Amino acid sequence: MKIAVVGAPTTGKTRLAQALAQHLPELQVCDAPSPEVLKAGAYERVLLMGLDLPGSTTAQEEADGRLRAQLAVGGLDYGVVYGQGPQRLRAALRLITPQDGPPPRWTGPCERCADPDCEFQIFTGLMKSKAAGRLPS
Repeated sequence: MKIAVVGAPTTGKTRLAQALAQHLPELQVCDAPSPEVLKAGAYERVLLMGLDLPGSTTAQEEADGRLRAQLAVGGLDYGVVYGQGPQRLRAALRLITPQDGPPPRWTGPCERCADPDCEFQIFTGLMKSKAAGRLPS
């Protein structure tokens, strides 16, 4: 699979390209594709580096805007990679090989999990306790 990693200067595109090539040696990763090669559809995935690293500059924002416009004009689909350190590699891998099916359900404490079933159980428990005239424990 051929992967293009693009991004504004000093956004870590070369570091990510190296990490991807090391993690999945079967990938062909390029961190400096020419605009003509990008438009020709030579890459199966295009990853754009996000501007979430500390110290983002106006020049980086302008370069990022130009890259996004270039990708849009070329009709190219791309994924934006955010995170720092190993987070970026994990984010890029999810964009390269997306998992099928829904994300796994959260299994945290019910008060904080945002699972509709848990919320419903908490709500009905509160309503029952209020109806009985006592505070929930």
